Amino acid sequence: MESLAEGTLPMETVQESSGSTISSPSVTVLDDREGCNNERPTCGKRLYRHRGVGLVLMSAFIFAVHSVIVLTVKEGVHPTMLSWTRFCSQLLLATPVVMYKNISLRPESRTVLILLVARGFIGMLGLTSLYGAFYFTRVGDATAVVFGSPVFVGILARIFLKEAFRLIDVLLVFVVIGGVFLISQPPFLFGGEKVEGLSSQLIGILLAFFTCLTVSCTSVLKRKLRLLNVNTFKIVFYHGAVATAGTALITTGFGAWSVPSCGKVRYAIVSIGVLNFIGQCLLTYSFSLEKAVYVSILRTNEVVFVYLLEFIFFGVSPNLWVAIGVMVVLCASIATSLRKIWMSHTGG
Repeated sequence: MESLAEGTLPMETVQESSGSTISSPSVTVLDDREGCNNERPTCGKRLYRHRGVGLVLMSAFIFAVHSVIVLTVKEGVHPTMLSWTRFCSQLLLATPVVMYKNISLRPESRTVLILLVARGFIGMLGLTSLYGAFYFTRVGDATAVVFGSPVFVGILARIFLKEAFRLIDVLLVFVVIGGVFLISQPPFLFGGEKVEGLSSQLIGILLAFFTCLTVSCTSVLKRKLRLLNVNTFKIVFYHGAVATAGTALITTGFGAWSVPSCGKVRYAIVSIGVLNFIGQCLLTYSFSLEKAVYVSILRTNEVVFVYLLEFIFFGVSPNLWVAIGVMVVLCASIATSLRKIWMSHTGG
C-alpha cells in the first residue's frame, strides 16, 4: 500500500534492493529533495534578513513625528525645558535597562569619562539648538540642514581619528554650504524685505547649522567610544544624565520653568519623550544588523517624512529654492555615504 501511494519509483527500489545495498535512485531522490529545500528562499526569509532596513525607516518616521509634535507645544513650553523633558525621559527609560543588564556605570578610564561627559554635553547643546531652530523656521528646513552632518564627520574624523579626507570631501562641504544658503535664502543674496538684524528664518537656519556641527562631533565621539569597547547603553545613560543636569541649569538660568497646561500640551511632552526612546532603540538595534553607511543613507528619509507631515497637518509647503536646497543637502550626504561604501568594497 505504501508503494502504491508513493509511486512506481519505490517499487523499483524494493526490487533492486533485494540485497544489503541501497539503490541509487532512492538516494538521488533524497538528494533532489534536499536540494529543493536548500534552494528555496522565501519572501519572508528575505525580508527578515534585511529587517534592519525596515527598522531604520521606522526610526526615521518616528523621529519625524517627534519633530512635528514639537510644533504643537513650542508656544507654551520653552525650548530648554522641552529639551530637559526629553533627556529626563531618556534617563528614566534607560536606567531600568542598565539595571536589568547589570551594566557597570564606572568609566574604564579617565579618558572614557571625559568622552562620555563630552558626548552628553555636546548632545545637549545640539538638541537645545535644534528645538530653538524649530521656533524660528520650518521643521523641514531645519531637519534638512542637520542632515548635512555626514559631510562634516569626515573633517572631524580626519582631525581626531586620523581618517582619510580627500578633495571630493572638500567639494561636498561646499555643496552642503550652498544648499544651506538656498534653504535659508539670506536677503543679501535673494533680495526681498529688508529687516533689521537677523531674520527669523536665518536665525533658525544658523541654529540648525550649529546642530549639524554638534551631530558631527557626537558621531566622532561615539565612534571613539565604540573603539574603546564602551557599552552602548552606558553611553545612552551618561548622555541622558549629563544632558538632564545641563538643561536643568540652562532652564533655571533663563527662568524658563513652567507648568505645562493641561490637555494636549502635556500629552505632547510625554509623547516626545516616549517617541525619542523608541526611535533610539530601533536605530541602535539597526546598527547591529546593517552597516553604518547604509543606515546613514536611509536616515535621510526623515527629511522627506517631515515635509510630508508638515504639508498634511499644517499645510506648509516649501518653495522652489527651498526644495532645491533640500535636495542639494540630501545628495551631498548620500554621495558621502556612497563614496564610503565604494571605498569599503575597493579597499581604498
